[in-house]
Formats: sequence, C-alpha cells, structure tokens
Amino acid sequence: MDPLIPVSDGMDETRDLLISVAGTVANGALLATVAAALIGLIMWGFGTALNMPSLGSRGVQTILGAVVCAVVCAGLNAWVAWFGEQAVSIWH
Repeated sequence: MDPLIPVSDGMDETRDLLISVAGTVANGALLATVAAALIGLIMWGFGTALNMPSLGSRGVQTILGAVVCAVVCAGLNAWVAWFGEQAVSIWH
C-alpha cells in the first residue's frame, strides 16, 4: 500500500466520530447554557428587587449570552456534518 494515497474509508468513519463527539459536547454545553440562563435570571431578579441596575443589566447580558450559546450549540451537529461532507468531497 502506498502511504501517499489517502484512504477515503477512513474519512467517513472520522466524520461519524466527529459528529458523535460534537453531539456529546453540544449536550454538555446546553446544560451549561441552562445553568448560565438560570444564574442570569437570578441576577436580574435580585438587581430589580434591590434597585441595583448594574446587577440587573449584567443578568440580562448573561441571559442574552446564554441564548446565543444555545443557538450555536443547536447548530453544532449541522456544522460538523457539513464540514465533514466537505472533507470527504475534497479527498475523493
């Protein structure tokens, strides 16, 4: 076997592995996102109740960051699958 010829079967298996790993990472990130959103809600609530606008605004920013993170995590599998398809098409 010539070592300079790429094995295309390995790329398919690598793509499946990357999708599996990305799904696992996305699940962990979604759990962290929910925790961040809850912390942001608590900060926002305390900031409003205690008349501390800086704490309330930090809570709102935390919630917005958690929403953006959730959107990215939701699309992670699609991104990895798309890039995997591109890699397979490059090697064929």
